[in-house]
Amino acid sequence: MFRSKYISIVFAVVLMLLWGTVLCYGREAGPYAWWGLMVFGIAGVVSFTICFIVILIRVFKKRSMGKHICILLIISLVSAWPGGWFLGIGQIAYPANPHSVKPAVSIRSPFHQPAIIAWGGDTLKDNYHVWLPAERWAYDIFAKPAVIDSQRLDDYGIYGAEIVAPISGAIVGAYDREKDIAPGADQFKSMLGNYLFIRIEKTGTYLVLAHLKHDSVKVRVGDVVKEGTPVARAGNSGMSSEPHLHIHHQRQNPNQVLLLAEGLPLFFRDIDGPSMPKGGGDRLENGVRIPNGQQISPR
Repeated sequence: MFRSKYISIVFAVVLMLLWGTVLCYGREAGPYAWWGLMVFGIAGVVSFTICFIVILIRVFKKRSMGKHICILLIISLVSAWPGGWFLGIGQIAYPANPHSVKPAVSIRSPFHQPAIIAWGGDTLKDNYHVWLPAERWAYDIFAKPAVIDSQRLDDYGIYGAEIVAPISGAIVGAYDREKDIAPGADQFKSMLGNYLFIRIEKTGTYLVLAHLKHDSVKVRVGDVVKEGTPVARAGNSGMSSEPHLHIHHQRQNPNQVLLLAEGLPLFFRDIDGPSMPKGGGDRLENGVRIPNGQQISPR
């Protein structure tokens, strides 16, 4: 028998627990609850589909729908919503304030040359990462020429550019054995590709630098690097559409927790540009793709 009343109660309790954890508690538990909402969204989709079919049958047979089935239909729709985030449907930013989440860190530009923020900032419009808790304030960084639709890696301004340590710390993760892929290719082997993980001594938190060039990492696990020390070169390894540097700040050790980590605010200092520069992808102008993001230049 279809017990819509009791299913509605169960769905409502689960939703209150998960959303309550995200909105009221946050910190380490928040990301788990956020991903829990997305997984629970599958149950919401199934329940909504069943409710919709039942209602159609009752309408066809000219029977009363009943308030409980209608309530379950609404609750199921609310439950299903986070399931669409995987597909880019109805995404919202993970609810966290960059001025209240602690600790935040300020870093120098990881490049000596001017660079462009492809994606960055606090809103979904400027930064597609913001729906992911671990990458809530992540940046993707280009350099001109960029978004040029070339299949040659060397045609991109950021490819092979020297990356320096954005802040002093200990190297806790280093990998550069993955080959760079052609721009636009989808045969990547891992999400991060080649990477460096830096533990920041002052805060005990971590910087993740990803998509590095194959065989370019100059440091090893256990090294303590000073800010400004050359550590690698920008590449196009991993899940990357074109050469760029991905960088984000998180609370947990990325060797142990990555997708379920709590992302932390990340600002820039000693640059010509805002402390939290905005991205925004690119736009088509006179038939040419142009990056939308703000430029940062080291002083």
